[in-house]
Amino acid sequence: MGTKLQPRQGVSAGVFAGLGMLILWLVAARIWGPGAQTLLSSMGGVLFSSGSPAVQMGAGIVIHFAISTGLGVLFAVSLDRLSAKDTLIVSTFYGFTIWVVSILILRHWVHVDAVQMNRSWWGFLVFLSFGFLLGVYANRFGQAPADK
Repeated sequence: MGTKLQPRQGVSAGVFAGLGMLILWLVAARIWGPGAQTLLSSMGGVLFSSGSPAVQMGAGIVIHFAISTGLGVLFAVSLDRLSAKDTLIVSTFYGFTIWVVSILILRHWVHVDAVQMNRSWWGFLVFLSFGFLLGVYANRFGQAPADK
């Protein structure tokens, strides 16, 4: 079988996938959406409702990486030994699941514009890319089985 991530590797996998997701999201939001400030500021506004837009955006980035790290650890803990191809399939589905949860369940906690952007086709692809990047990390840095 393939590789498996250790729970401690989930932290770096989450940061890696979160960075890739953030970069892709920023580019897509600039091209197709109203801009990245809306989502990041709405996330940061949860903590700093009276802060300046720059403070809210900074807090949004910190929240994004905290969530990405947590989701990376959850992925690492739940990932079983799979082939490289199967790891990418499962991890991309994991990104899809996160998208569904964020749209259907967590949408009441963030700004309406943020939900609208995540419901877009490119928002969907950004969430899939997060999962895919977790799989890429797992295939590259996961520990090989002892019997190989």
